[in-house]
Amino acid sequence: MTFPALDRIEALARNLDGWQRQLADRMAELEQTSAEGVSDSGLVRVTAAADGKIVSTELNARAMRLDSYSLAEEFTAAANRAQEAAAARVRELVGEVIGDPGAGPRRSADHEERR
Repeated sequence: MTFPALDRIEALARNLDGWQRQLADRMAELEQTSAEGVSDSGLVRVTAAADGKIVSTELNARAMRLDSYSLAEEFTAAANRAQEAAAARVRELVGEVIGDPGAGPRRSADHEERR
């Protein structure tokens, strides 16, 4: 005698193991994920980790010619772009695991206008 419900439960349990492995792989990938943002002038480059933390900055020597206000704007723009790119990558990886095609990169209309 077969029990269809039991067969389904066993199949789900097998799938669960695969999903857990896939999730563990993606979590490891997330820990290593970083993204880069560059200012409009290209003089400032910032790298952000998946959690948004700034992990490195690179300043072109020509940036030292900028006044402090302009240099601050360059850093802010590069950092924002790096953090946005890192967040988009996180959404993409999580979307792959949960099977949500809408979890990919998102852009707001406000963001598009600023570019």
